[in-house]
Amino acid sequence: MKTIVYSNDTPITHYLIEKDPKLSKLFQRKKQILVTLSDDYFLSLVHTIIAQQLSSKVASVISKRLTDYYNEQITPEMILSTEDDKLRPLGLSHQKIKYLKSLAECLETGKVHFNDIDKMADQEVIDMLIQIKGIGIWTAQMFLMFSLGREDVFSVLDLGLRNVVKDLYENKDLTNQQIETISLQWAPYRSIVSHFLWHAYDGIDE
Repeated sequence: MKTIVYSNDTPITHYLIEKDPKLSKLFQRKKQILVTLSDDYFLSLVHTIIAQQLSSKVASVISKRLTDYYNEQITPEMILSTEDDKLRPLGLSHQKIKYLKSLAECLETGKVHFNDIDKMADQEVIDMLIQIKGIGIWTAQMFLMFSLGREDVFSVLDLGLRNVVKDLYENKDLTNQQIETISLQWAPYRSIVSHFLWHAYDGIDE
């Protein structure tokens, strides 16, 4: 595990405010954000698949049930060897079970691998991961941010991010394309802005 600290008063945040003055209000809300990166890439993808279209609270409960079931040691082989009816009571849908087994199978067969993934470009990682059934662009982008710690990722597919950007710009009618265009101002630090956007409603730090 590695923890990255993002502070609101750094040369990077000053640069971002120069590029987009509306970010000044955002950065004033949180002094510091801690992001813990998962170095267990398989487990990270398992948790991200579970989190698809679920609230963070529900996803956390199901993830904990799964890790408890396997005594906190989950491997692709374990997932593949577990019958579906053993996983359903944990709160996993039939679809999510298929996705988890697709992930496990791709890793077991070598179709997907994590060798030298740290050296791969963002798009290369996305292209590799979306070969797995159940992993789309949003899931791959979350992996880039929360496992690899990539700094220039913004997911317009994320409803939470879209809503905060609309509030920040005081325009509920912004389209996905317009939001994507806005985010280009934040390159090459779009991930940093994303983390502050996700925490925008946590409460203002004193």
